[in-house]
This record gives sequence, C-alpha cells and structure tokens, in this order.
Amino acid sequence: MDVQRTVGVAQDIVAITLAAVVPFADLRGLKRLKEFSSSTARLAIYRKIVTSTSLATVIVLALTSFTTLFWVAPRAGEAFWLFHNRIAHYAAAVCVTTFFLLALWPGIKCAFNPSVRLRYRKAMPSLVFMMPVTTSERLWWALVSVTAGVCEELLYRGFLLQYLRGHLYGGPALGITLAWLLSSLAFGCGHIYQGATGVVRTMIAGLMLGLLAILTGNLLVPIVVHCVLDLQILLMYHPIKDAPEEASALISGFCPQNP
Repeated sequence: MDVQRTVGVAQDIVAITLAAVVPFADLRGLKRLKEFSSSTARLAIYRKIVTSTSLATVIVLALTSFTTLFWVAPRAGEAFWLFHNRIAHYAAAVCVTTFFLLALWPGIKCAFNPSVRLRYRKAMPSLVFMMPVTTSERLWWALVSVTAGVCEELLYRGFLLQYLRGHLYGGPALGITLAWLLSSLAFGCGHIYQGATGVVRTMIAGLMLGLLAILTGNLLVPIVVHCVLDLQILLMYHPIKDAPEEASALISGFCPQNP
C-alpha cells in the first residue's frame, strides 16, 4: 500500500507538471529564438526537445507501464454517447478521418507539386523561427517529429488521459470523456509558444488524436498520424531549394518578426 501511495503521489506530480509547468518551461529560450533565429539556435532547441520529451516519457513509463498507457479502449459504461449511439459513432469516425486528411493534404500536395511550397511558406510566417533549413536541421527535425509523435502520445493520450480517467494510482476518476477533453486542453497549452492561435489549433488536433485513440482503442494509429503530421513539414518547407538567398539569412541568423 505504501508503494502504491508513493507511486500515486509521483503520478500526481507528473500530471501537474504536464498541465501547469511544461507550457512555461522554456518560454524564455523560445522567445530568444523568436527574436533571433539561426541554424545553431534551432539545432539547440531541437536537441532540447528530443532530450526533455524522451526523459519525461521514461519517467512516466517508470511510474506505470507501456501497456497501461498504450491501450485506452473504453470500459463498460464509458463513452456511452459514442459507442452506444451508431450515428454519433459514425459521425465521429467521419470527422476524425476528414480532419486528418485535410491536415495531411498540404504535405501530399507538396510531395507531388513542389512548386506550391512557397505558397505554404507565406501562410505560416509565425512558425519560421522553428522551421528546419539545413540538411542537419532537417535530419534533427525528423528525429523531433518521431520523438514528438511517440512521446507526446504516450504522455498526453496515454498517461494524462489514463490519470484523469482514474486508471492509475493517482488522479481523479473523471471518466474517459472528461479526461479526453482536459488532456487535449493540456496538450494545446503545451504549445503556448505558438501563441493563442497555435494553442487553439493544437488543442483541436489533440481532440482529434484523442478521439482517434478512443475509437481504435490504442495509441498506434495516433502515434503514426502524429509523426506523419510533423514530418510533412519536410515536404512543405525547403528554402535552400526554393529561395537560396532567404535560406542564407535563415542559416546565419535573422529576426523572424522582420524576415
């Protein structure tokens, strides 16, 4: 019992950290990157993201188990509105499928027609400070994408959802629906460095990834989709090929607010 209580307290601390500390953990460093972004600075941020996210996932796995986090299928009586209402179930499936097809369409389009990359570059100026430019950055971005896809799903759709749901030693027993909503809100707040629009956009993506996990019963498909969503940036953004002069400034250093 003492061991369970200790683990429960540790799970409480991790959950509070994910929800209330992580969103503000490196705002100062990201603010500096927004003020002056260079290849060296971006690589440093990528390394920090991979290291910190991986470490958090290792801690969570030490306090639970991979199986507990991976399998999130509703139990009897949970998500009654979704699994005992055929219309709601099919509507949710169509909504999730449509959302991710639309989210992946830019990457698909750029893969077959690279000339449209500049159009998408102009549509996301607020994120240029984080985007990969050099070959080294692009390789690290791929690692960041896979790390985020695996670790963030285990942290938010796995640990935090199960914690709020009441399936761990610590945490309230809010049920899977409220746990899904709150864990998605925490996921959105974890991207506060992207501004209010980024928080809302990421929260919606979190809701869709969470619903996908609930519908499929596990995190496999959400992990794959999350990885692909982040990796598609490599198809959508390649300034060395599309705008060499701009790429030179991006590598040596520039102020994203005045690119």
